[in-house]
Amino acid sequence: MLSSLDIEKKIRASYIIGDIVGVMKAYAGVTMRRTEDLVQNIRAYEKNMLLAMADIITHYPGISLKEQSKGKKILVVFGSSQGLCGSFNEKMVDVVSSVITGNDILFVIGKRLKSSFELKHVPYEDYSDSVASINGIRPALKETVSKIMNIYKKEEYYKLTFVFTYIFEKKAEISVEQILPPDINKVNALSPTRIPPFTYLKPKIIFNKILEEFLFISLYRCYMESLRSENWYRLRSMDGASETLKRQISNLNSVQMYTRQEEITEEMLEILGSGMFYK
Repeated sequence: MLSSLDIEKKIRASYIIGDIVGVMKAYAGVTMRRTEDLVQNIRAYEKNMLLAMADIITHYPGISLKEQSKGKKILVVFGSSQGLCGSFNEKMVDVVSSVITGNDILFVIGKRLKSSFELKHVPYEDYSDSVASINGIRPALKETVSKIMNIYKKEEYYKLTFVFTYIFEKKAEISVEQILPPDINKVNALSPTRIPPFTYLKPKIIFNKILEEFLFISLYRCYMESLRSENWYRLRSMDGASETLKRQISNLNSVQMYTRQEEITEEMLEILGSGMFYK
């Protein structure tokens, strides 16, 4: 049986762990608050890119998005490189396993997500580390775009799809979105301007630049959404860990009091047994 001193050490260790959990909760909360407005702004900008695309397609019939059922698909899957985020990566693996086909290849973002795929024996083409903060998104974009486009430029690959987690009404949902070529139905559903845009560049050049910007902002949004979702999972995990630590400390305090009483009783019996009061 542990002594009261050993239990005291366990209590102190639990308080130290509690402080660490508190710091992680605070960091996750700050990241979620910082990404909340940014995600909304990025979504609005992405919608503007689709509106610009709809304008070009409507007023310049020679430019169109051709729908093609053939060709392989690249799935870019967003996860985490950091731990302590609950089932964030595992749920992503489950969704991807249900939608991937034999002609598709995986590009994994996140070291922990990569390990989860390896545990499930799901093959992948390449991977990059995920980001740990908002400031890390832009440097990661250049490397990720380069790797993805090296695969996408091969003739047999036609569709580029992003799979990521986002937060909607305090719930985590996983989205599977086709990025390239842009979804024709989504573009056609938008209301283009009635007056043709005034341009000094050829429409084809403008259209290609819009596509490039659309790819960039879509990838940026997925990084942001995934970072927000990762910290949402982490905050929930830390809340659970915090409650567990509180219960553990309470139990240890009770055990310490009982153990200390037993030690005092044992000491008193030893003193009485030694006959010190009778001398």
